[in-house]
Formats: sequence, structure tokens, C-alpha cells
Amino acid sequence: MHLEQVLLQKHSSSSSSDKEIEQIDQGETSTKFINLIERITYQKWHVNIMITIQDSFKLQTIALIDSGAQMNCIQEGLIPTKYFEKTKQKLSTANGENLRVNFKVNDVHICNEGICIKQSFILVKDLDIGIILGQPFLEIIKPFKVTNEGITTKLFQQKILFTFNENPITKDINLLKTFSLFKEHSVSIIKTKENQWKQELSNKRFKNQLQNSQIKEKILSLKNNIIKNLCSDLPDAFWHRKRHMVSLPYDRPRRKEPVNVCSAALKPCTLS
Repeated sequence: MHLEQVLLQKHSSSSSSDKEIEQIDQGETSTKFINLIERITYQKWHVNIMITIQDSFKLQTIALIDSGAQMNCIQEGLIPTKYFEKTKQKLSTANGENLRVNFKVNDVHICNEGICIKQSFILVKDLDIGIILGQPFLEIIKPFKVTNEGITTKLFQQKILFTFNENPITKDINLLKTFSLFKEHSVSIIKTKENQWKQELSNKRFKNQLQNSQIKEKILSLKNNIIKNLCSDLPDAFWHRKRHMVSLPYDRPRRKEPVNVCSAALKPCTLS
């Protein structure tokens, strides 16, 4: 993701140097990053090597050169146990999963084209590939040059080539973009289905709870109460709120004797 941000910043600054780069979310960043290039080329660094332990054990095998591995690793079972030494070193994968590590091997020589490089390895039980040459190995062969053919370095005034077993693979970016969009669409569908299943599961649990005998009795009791107190001809559900007595309003007292009206007050009535 850091590489994507750098490329996006360069692209934005070249098109408009006065505009500030705005923050973009991860999905938009990935899409813009894909649009900057036409195709990608990648290659797995698998090489053929010979390992020698104490000049008494030799093994011709394929190793993976991995710049992301902090230690050199060998899968348990490839070398005899008599070379094992106890260790308390810990190792985890890129996603944080711990690997089982109990032993190490110190006196190991990696030989290629007549040159041997001494390295130490830890033994890992759950390893997908037999041998991984990590950062300690790359530190020894520095400086080195990587080409499509392999990794070239110079040790003891001699040029050495660790030849790759696989050719580079080039993929068109349009296909990659299609896969990316398909993945996003698939994730969206999975989340929608997951929410639907959660709702169906919740409804099913509610239906199962309604079949409980105690809950049925409570529902029936509430139903009878409603019919008796609210739906009867003379409902008394709320009578307890008006138990106090209220007297009727009294009549306002009136004068028994007639009121004298003067002639001036009667004149409008006569005219009308």
C-alpha cells in the first residue's frame, strides 16, 4: 500500500503541482493504482542449491530466496536429527500465525558453483517449502543484482549466479482489474447473504422460543386478560384510574325579580 501511495502522489503532482493530494479510501486507492500501469511482471525466486552439514551430510534441493523472511528455515525431516540443537527462537508467518520451532542447525553450508556460504537455520515443522533462504543469506551476498535469469553476486573475487527455476510471469492489468472488481463484487454478495442468514437464524430462534410451554401459557394468559378487560361490553381495564367521586356542576343562581329596562335601551329593539 505504501508503493501505491507513492505512485499516486507522483501522478497527482505531475498533472497539477498546485493541488494538494487528498486522502482517498483503500478501495479508491487500489483502483487508481491499477490504472497507472498496463501490466505487471513477477517471479518466484526458486533456485537449486546443495547444502552440506559438517562435511558429512549433503542434500541437493530447491530453495526459495525470500527477502521477507527474517531467518533461514529448513523443514523438519529433511536432515537427520543428530544435527539438531535445542533453541528458544520464535518464528511467525506474515499474517501473525506462530510456527512450531524447537530446534536449529548451525553448521550448514550453502554451496553453488564451487562456493560455499556458511549459515545457520531453524527447523520448522509446518513449512510449505523445504528450505527458505531469508535475510541473513541476502546480507552475506550483498551487493547482488536480480535479473530474469537469476541473482548474480561476487564472492571471493568470483562471480556466482543463483539461477531461477521459473521464468517471469507477465499479466495484463486489465485482467487484474477485472479480478479485483469481481473480488469486490463477490465480497459484497457474501456479506449480503451473511446478513440474510443472520436474520433468518434470528427469526428461527424466535419461532423456537414461541414453542416453549411457559411462553405459550404467558401469551394465552395475556390474551384472556385483553378479552376480559378490554374487549367486553363493559370494559373495566382503566376504572382503577377514576375511582374518586366527582360532583356534578351546580346551577348558577338567577335573580327572581325582573330587571327594569329603560326606554332608551328598548328603542333599538323597537326599531328593529
